[in-house]
Amino acid sequence: MSGPSVSPAVRVRGVDMSFGEGESRVTALKQATFEARAGELVMLVGPSGCGKTTLLSVIAGTLTPQAGEVEVFGQRLDGLGQEALTAFRRRHLGFVFQSFNLIPTLTVEENVMVPLLVQGRSHEEARARAREMLGKVGLAGREESRPTALSGGQQQRVAIARALVHGPTLLICDEPTSALDKDTGAQILAMIRDLSRAPGRCVIVVTHDHRIYRFADRIAEMEDGRIRRVVDDPTLLDQPHA
Repeated sequence: MSGPSVSPAVRVRGVDMSFGEGESRVTALKQATFEARAGELVMLVGPSGCGKTTLLSVIAGTLTPQAGEVEVFGQRLDGLGQEALTAFRRRHLGFVFQSFNLIPTLTVEENVMVPLLVQGRSHEEARARAREMLGKVGLAGREESRPTALSGGQQQRVAIARALVHGPTLLICDEPTSALDKDTGAQILAMIRDLSRAPGRCVIVVTHDHRIYRFADRIAEMEDGRIRRVVDDPTLLDQPHA
């Protein structure tokens, strides 16, 4: 695997995030610091409740941290208003979820068209781009199918096409293989890596699935709301922390 660019894509510095008040207050992130580079796929791993999804939400701008700084491709997100955040996400972010989040009343093609239509692209342009992306994920000929007629792996392929159709600079994947079997999960991660491998794009994957660690350029291990360590070799996760 060729080495990724060292250009910073995501910088999180000293971020705090908690929920609730008083005795029910739960601290999700404690001075969390994290960096991801353009051109690489970084995985966030760790036990349930360690803060992975919260950190992902802060990076995506769907949660505003109570302290610290968040920067994505040169744009500070902390402090941005909701309208500016929404516009930034529409242009620069793509999302892949474990539950696919496809709209069952729309065809496969129409699902993939949605991000482009939201951006104001013409129906003709959106349809052409959707068909191109569906071809890239191996679903040419299934454009008119409904999501419920597809297997889990095929639905996740549709979700990947939808996430990448508008050319986002940051692709965020939250447990993208948890609903899939081993072989299908490996195929999906290989596809995410290959389709999104570009000098100007960064991919961050939250996962519990150790079977897909090998697809990462680096792995950030979280514990108790902080990044515990970052490793370049998945096998190092089994060694004691220095």
